[in-house]
Amino acid sequence: MSNKSDPSAFDAYAKAEEDEPVFTLLARDPVAPALIEAWAYLRSGQIGAAEIAFRAAMDAATHITPQTPGEAQIRSAFQVAEESRVWLRAKLLSGRR
Repeated sequence: MSNKSDPSAFDAYAKAEEDEPVFTLLARDPVAPALIEAWAYLRSGQIGAAEIAFRAAMDAATHITPQTPGEAQIRSAFQVAEESRVWLRAKLLSGRR
C-alpha cells in the first residue's frame, strides 16, 4: 500500500521530474478506486476491463453531489490535464526520456 507516511516503490511524487505535472486521487473520493483500476487495466492492455471500471466510476459519481464546472478544484484538474498534454508533447518532441 502507498500512503503519505509509507510511499510505495511507484510513488509519483518521488519519481516526478521537477517540471512534471501531477494529479492526486485520494481514497476518500468515491470515484477514485474505479478510476485507478481503469488506469491499471488500460496500461496493461485490458480495454474491456477498463471500460467496466470506468462504468463503475461513473456509477459511483451518480451517488455524490457533483462539483460545479467553475469550482476551483475542477478548474485546477482541467489545467493539470492540459499542462500534462503540453509537458508530454514537449518531452516527446525533444526526445527526452
